[in-house]
Amino acid sequence: MFQIDDIVMYTIYGICKITDITEFSFTGTPIKYYILVPLSESKTQLTVPVDNELTKKRLHHLLSESEINDIIHEIPFLDVYWIDKDNDRKVIFGDVVKSGDRRETLRLIKSVKQHILDIKDKGRKLHATDEQAMKDATKLILDEFSYVLNKDRTELFLELDSELSPKIM
Repeated sequence: MFQIDDIVMYTIYGICKITDITEFSFTGTPIKYYILVPLSESKTQLTVPVDNELTKKRLHHLLSESEINDIIHEIPFLDVYWIDKDNDRKVIFGDVVKSGDRRETLRLIKSVKQHILDIKDKGRKLHATDEQAMKDATKLILDEFSYVLNKDRTELFLELDSELSPKIM
């Protein structure tokens, strides 16, 4: 269980601070809730149930600096993939972003970047849902990595972008 003042990753909103743990009784039975405030949107307040499977899947401790550095060093070795069916890809990409798995999130970004390169020569554009998945994934990675590494988001984006972009032979 998380504590008040913990800084956590909530995979839809990014980095949040737990400002309170409280009970509400919407259905007559008291249920504990985390009150989360996204660091990027201090006027927003999220109320998520403590003992809920979805919360357990989406609420994570931040990675340590060494864990992040290890993942960054693995980027060149992450295999890219593509799912041809648009609807299947949309669901899988959404699941990856919501999972909180940072390696898979980086692999998604790397795969979309490779796909952009593959379709560029054919005069095609990236589907809006793929672009949105990459934006969401990039935001979550940059939020956490820049916070933990205490790096400027733009600087970190440039570093990661060079690692994630396909190498032209």
